[in-house]
Amino acid sequence: MQFSIMWSPLVTSRPAAKILIVEDEPLIRMDLAEMLEEIGFSVCEAANADEAIVILESDPAITAVVTDVEMPGTMDGLALTFVVRNRWPPCQLIVVSGQRRPNAEDMAEGSRFMRKPLGANDLRRTLAELGVET
Repeated sequence: MQFSIMWSPLVTSRPAAKILIVEDEPLIRMDLAEMLEEIGFSVCEAANADEAIVILESDPAITAVVTDVEMPGTMDGLALTFVVRNRWPPCQLIVVSGQRRPNAEDMAEGSRFMRKPLGANDLRRTLAELGVET
């Protein structure tokens, strides 16, 4: 009996980085999700910080959070950055707003601010600077 062994290289592909979008305006949230998916990221969505925490607790694959500043609920996006930094320190944080620009001390350490409306190239570049790539 003769056996032949076929060898084929193992093809591995990294799953796309997963980004959590926290935005209370549904159309803005959907637009941002579509933009990130077109760039090549996996996306999940929350309408406020409370939903975001539930999602973060259940999904350890989330590598970045993009959060609006002003939202309804028990905390705004700025407070959310401190919770995320404390509970999920490796998670990268981007704070967005079209209304106001927070001071660095208003956001958790390592957070980046981007003004709305967001452009895909600027968002991709900022994520890459934070080490979050597709």
